[in-house]
Amino acid sequence: MTGIQRLATLGFEVSDLDAWERFAVDVLGLTVGERRTDGSLALRMDERAQRIVLHPGSADDLAYLGFECDDEAALRALVGDLAAAGVAVTEGKPETREARGVASLFHCEDPSGIPLELSSGAATAGEPFRSELVRSGFVTGDEGVGHAVILASDIEATDRFYRKLLGMRLSDRIEGEVLPGVAVEIRFLHANPRHHTIAFASLPMPKRIHHFMIQVGAMDDVGHAYDRALDAGVPIANTLGQHPNDGMFSFYALTPSLFQVEFGWGELRVDDATWDDSAVYDRLSTWGHRPPAPTPNSNPTATPTAQEG
Repeated sequence: MTGIQRLATLGFEVSDLDAWERFAVDVLGLTVGERRTDGSLALRMDERAQRIVLHPGSADDLAYLGFECDDEAALRALVGDLAAAGVAVTEGKPETREARGVASLFHCEDPSGIPLELSSGAATAGEPFRSELVRSGFVTGDEGVGHAVILASDIEATDRFYRKLLGMRLSDRIEGEVLPGVAVEIRFLHANPRHHTIAFASLPMPKRIHHFMIQVGAMDDVGHAYDRALDAGVPIANTLGQHPNDGMFSFYALTPSLFQVEFGWGELRVDDATWDDSAVYDRLSTWGHRPPAPTPNSNPTATPTAQEG
């Protein structure tokens, strides 16, 4: 059985590229890698030439998930398995492959129609990465860019696709009421020791993505990012808190496209040889992750946003 090794890149279609650049650089601590002639903007968080790519457009949503295999042979084997299972897979055009900075590239979709890019041979940048704001650096490497929580129009079909075809493994589940009268099941899957690479929920979502997570190497960097978000007037979706399943200490903020980003530290690592994937949790957070308290000028009728890990 072949499979992907990590979530290597995230592509977003955004309507306000300038706002996104300010948010990514001045709040999250990413750096600009390249401004391209097609209007897209590549963002860096490590030695890679790109980890997040912003494409101009009206969707304000996830454009694609970029998954990576360790080498060409593993990628070709995965593509063969997908094709044998009846998944439509096409090879990326040379210009797209060049834009993504990879040696090999294939496209397909998951059961909810979310575009996936499968690649190997990613390029590194010509200059070392250094963030002025995140002193501990971002946790990437073999674990990839972080994780994403995505729409699952059919949770069982989505589970089969990511586990049986892409080779991910179950970490655990959360089942319960995220809001009064709103029951949800969230499944967490990992492709490497990071607690989860992908999570998906039975809860309907207005966009393809609920949030993506980026992880830093020190707890203090989470606190500093939280302060930067507050100082910049970035809407906080959920305050500082900790999840029961992955142990992540984090907060959630609204991106300029109105889906969320989780900024965290301390996520558990999975050892497949000893990990028990039968755990089911009945809450989203051990503590914290509360919607911000209303202010005198806020809308008292606003509905809090449900939050996944």
